[in-house]
This record gives sequence, structure tokens and C-alpha cells, in this order.
Amino acid sequence: MIKNKKAVLCLLVSLSMLSSLFSSPTSEQAPMKIGIMPDADSLPFLLAQERSLFTEAGLAVELVPFQSPVERDAAFQAGRLDGFVGDTLGALFLEQAGFDISVTSITNGRYGLVASPAKNIKSIKDLGGKEIAVSSNTIIEYLASSLVLSAGVEREAFKTIAIPKIPVRLEMVLSSQISAACLPEPFYTLALNKGAIDLGNSTSLDDAPGLMIFSAKFVENHKDALLSFYQAYWEAAQMINADSDAYRDFLVASTGFPEAIRDVYQFVEYTKPSVPTEDQVSKVVSWMEDHDLLTNPPSYENLVDDSIIAGL
Repeated sequence: MIKNKKAVLCLLVSLSMLSSLFSSPTSEQAPMKIGIMPDADSLPFLLAQERSLFTEAGLAVELVPFQSPVERDAAFQAGRLDGFVGDTLGALFLEQAGFDISVTSITNGRYGLVASPAKNIKSIKDLGGKEIAVSSNTIIEYLASSLVLSAGVEREAFKTIAIPKIPVRLEMVLSSQISAACLPEPFYTLALNKGAIDLGNSTSLDDAPGLMIFSAKFVENHKDALLSFYQAYWEAAQMINADSDAYRDFLVASTGFPEAIRDVYQFVEYTKPSVPTEDQVSKVVSWMEDHDLLTNPPSYENLVDDSIIAGL
């Protein structure tokens, strides 16, 4: 009788362990590692993590923060990330360097062009003959050029000057050491809050600068998980869209945005995930070729994979 009881007890323990194994998928699987920057593009991912939306979807997701795109890209190239929030230039550079990647969607961010408050510049057209501070050979330089050219300023009429460190770029435009600068959020809003002149931002352009980039192998092997990942992202994005003011404290706490812009920051409108169009990618390719940055561009089909977001 005692032996029978022991046998039953062992059976129950074994069944309990099996049940635990199969009912907690996130406890055993390796986490999906996503590189993010402290910017508007990353906010829905941070909120999805905060509200346990990834966990509820059966996913283990680790958001890995970076302060520098160079460090983020190096981590991806070393295999320490499965994917990251990046940009079109970065994706093309990776492909050119021999990394097999897939662009799976656009992300929503904002980059702005501002002028020194003491330079008597009221519009983009006043930038003729002036220098615009950027980080060279980056999405910042591409968008600065796109904004100026879209306003009708001739390509030869303006110059860009390399000031890689964003805080230095901000201080130089505010102190009138330079005429204008292109800045990502939150530095764009911070510059306006400190008196810089708003000359426009990337949301007025038909461009898709921010992208989600994964290794092609990871996409091929994790399609179901990535669909769940995007569903959680889109749920969080819609929460922000519905009542952005409710997330001002979260914005500052999660991204490190300055407290000074808590009440003045204009949230971007997050859109349902989609992929960049062939024309949007081609414009960046042409710009990079004009600047001798790209010698063998990939085909659109080899770069962009819409198979994940097609299921949303």
C-alpha cells in the first residue's frame, strides 16, 4: 500500500513538472534581444514591456538600451542582438558589409531642423549660404538635406558641417556658434524649448527613416514569435495614440527625456506597422550613391521582408 502511494505521488510530481514546462513558454526560451535608443521610435516597445504585453503574448523579450548607434550596431554585428530599431542608411551599410538582414517594418520617430535664435533665420529658405550641423554619413545628414531640398533651396546653396555629438550640436546652435542643426528627439524639442527657431521636421517628408531591422535568419526561424511581438507593439502604440498625455511621466522615466520637455513634447502619431516602399528605399540609395557611400546596393526584395506585418 505504501509503495502504491509513493508511485502515485511520483506520478503527480512528474505531471506537475510537465505541466509547468508546457504552460510557461517564456521561462525556457531564450529572450528575443532588441536594441533600442532613447527616442520616440522606441517608446511603444518600452510601454509593451512595462505593461507585460510581451509576456502576455508568450514572449520573452529583452530590450537592450544604447546611447550610441555605433555601439548598437556593433552589438548587432557581434551577434548580441536579434534585431534593433535603426534606420535606412544603417540597414544598407549592414548589407554592404555582408550581413544578411531583413527590414521588417517602419518605426515612427522625428528629426527636426532648427536655427540659432540670433541668426535671423525664419525659414528653411533662409539657409542659403549657411552651414547646417549634422552627423556625417548618417540618417541625420540625409534628412537635413531632404528638408532643405524639399523647400526649394538648391543643393549647392547650403553646406553641412560635421558635429557628431548631439549635445554639442545643440549647445552650438543655441549659442549661435552655428546657424542651424538637425537634431533627433528629444534634442529637437529641447532646442525649441530653449528658444531655437523651428524650421520643420521629418514628419513632413515622404520618407521612412526609422526601421526595425533583424537578422534574416532570425526572421526566417521566428515568424510566429515576431508576429506576436508586433501585435504587442501595436497594442502599446495605440494606447499612446489614444491618450498621449497620460504617458508624459512614462516618457521621461523610461527614455530619459529631460524633465524640461515633459509638458511640451509633441508625441508622434504611431502608425500600424508597415514596410518602407521601394521608392522610399530608392531615395536613400540614390543619396548614398551620390555621396560615394554605397557601391553595391541590395535589391528591394532582398532588403525588405513584409511577411510578418502582413499577418497583423
